[in-house]
Amino acid sequence: MKSMTGHGRGETAAKGVRAVVECFSVNRKQAEVSLAAGRELAWLEPHVREEVLKRVSRGKVQVSVAIETTDDSVHGLIDRSRAAAFLKEAKALQKHLGLTGEISLETVLAAPGVIRAGDPSERDVLPAVKKALGLSLDALLEMRVREGSHLQKDLAKSLTRMAAMVKRVRTLAPNVPKRQRENLLRRLESAQLPIDVMEPRLATEIAVFAERCDIAEELTRLDSHIAQFRDALKSDAPVGRTLEFLAQEMGREWNTTGSKANDSEISRVVVDAKAELDRIREQLANIE
Repeated sequence: MKSMTGHGRGETAAKGVRAVVECFSVNRKQAEVSLAAGRELAWLEPHVREEVLKRVSRGKVQVSVAIETTDDSVHGLIDRSRAAAFLKEAKALQKHLGLTGEISLETVLAAPGVIRAGDPSERDVLPAVKKALGLSLDALLEMRVREGSHLQKDLAKSLTRMAAMVKRVRTLAPNVPKRQRENLLRRLESAQLPIDVMEPRLATEIAVFAERCDIAEELTRLDSHIAQFRDALKSDAPVGRTLEFLAQEMGREWNTTGSKANDSEISRVVVDAKAELDRIREQLANIE
C-alpha cells in the first residue's frame, strides 16, 4: 500500500546535457501530472506525463525539470539583432557625448545578450531527462511506500477497534427486545392500565419490535467489510478507491444499526464507531 504524498530527485548527464528532475506528489482523486520548466522545454510535457502515469495511478505529481550543457559540443551563437541594436545605440551615445574613435567588434560581442549558448537539441535532451525522471520517480515511490506502511499500521489499529465495537453491539443486541418489553410494561403501569403479560396484543407488539430491531444482517456485513478492508491493506496494488468504497459501506451499516436498534447503549457504540470511521476516512484521503 502506498501513500499519495512524496518527493524524489534525480540527476544525470548524457550527450553533453545535464538534467535535474524533481517530483512532488500530493493526494488527488485521480492521477494528475504537471510540468514546471522553462518555455523552451514545454515540448517535454507529453513525454513526462507518459512516464509518470506508467508508475503512478493516483495523486497529483508536479515535475520540475532543469537542464544545462556540460561540454563544448554546443557552440555559442551570436544574436545579430541584439548586436545591431547595441551598435546603433553605442554610436548614438558616442555622437551625443562628442566622443571619437571606433567601436570594436570585441566591444559589441561583449554586450549583454549578444552571445548566447546554443540550445541543445531535443534528441540530446530527452534521454537525459527520461533517465533523471526515472531516478526521481524511484525515490518518490520509495517515499510513498514508507509513508503507506505507516498508514497501513494506523488503519489496522482502527479496524481492530471497530471489530471490537461490532462484537460489543452483537453482545447487546439480544437484550434490546427484553428492554423494550420492560419499557412497555412500565408505560402501561404508569398509565394505570390493566396488564396481562399474556395479552396477545402485547406479545405481538414485542414480536414486531424484535423483528424491526433485528440488526444481525448489518453486523454480518460489517464483519465482511472489515475482513475485506484487512485483506486490501495487505495488497501492493493501488487500493485507495476500494478502501474508500468499503469505508462508505461501513458507514451505511453503522447508520442502519443505530436507527434499527433504537437502544441507548448501542447508540453510544455507534457514535464511537462513526468517529473511528471518520479517522479512517481522513487517512484514506492520502492512499493511492
